[in-house]
Amino acid sequence: MTIRSFIALSVPQEAADQLGDLAAKMSYQDKSGALRWVDQENYHVTLAFLGQQQQEDLEALAEKLDESLLQTEFSTSLAHISPFPEAKPKLMAALLDKTDDLSNLHRQVTSSINATGLVMDKRKFIPHITLARYRHSKNEFAGGVPANIDCSLMFDEVVLYESVLTSAGAEYEPIYRFPLDLLDYDQSYVSGD
Repeated sequence: MTIRSFIALSVPQEAADQLGDLAAKMSYQDKSGALRWVDQENYHVTLAFLGQQQQEDLEALAEKLDESLLQTEFSTSLAHISPFPEAKPKLMAALLDKTDDLSNLHRQVTSSINATGLVMDKRKFIPHITLARYRHSKNEFAGGVPANIDCSLMFDEVVLYESVLTSAGAEYEPIYRFPLDLLDYDQSYVSGD
């Protein structure tokens, strides 16, 4: 049995609510219907798209991720909202600041995928949250895009998702969750005090 899958950061509820409010305002301005808006419960930051994979291969990957993910919880900020990619936009996205923590986590994920021999999509990693997808029409989004958004996101788990395609769009089901625990060592024990 094959499973369409990807690895992503789940978006914290407070940030998802804030982005959902912004998307609702933009959707209201989208009089031409140029965009199909994503439900905020589907917001995520893709770290790697895996496509169709065998269930046993995903189980092996989950074991590797469980061993290899060393990144603790971290935060980053929303850089801006814009059509994405710039040349031929397919999405309206919230782009994130690419911090060292985010880059390190991405490397750990791709390293785990490579170690298990799975093939993944090789696109350049540009961290973003998809708010809407452009419809296959000539209509252009005529609404305003908010500038100067103050939104910080604290990420505390990586999720291996199944992507189920339906007539209403893709639905994402978590298969495995990997908490990015913030380890708190007892320094007196380590130093022998």
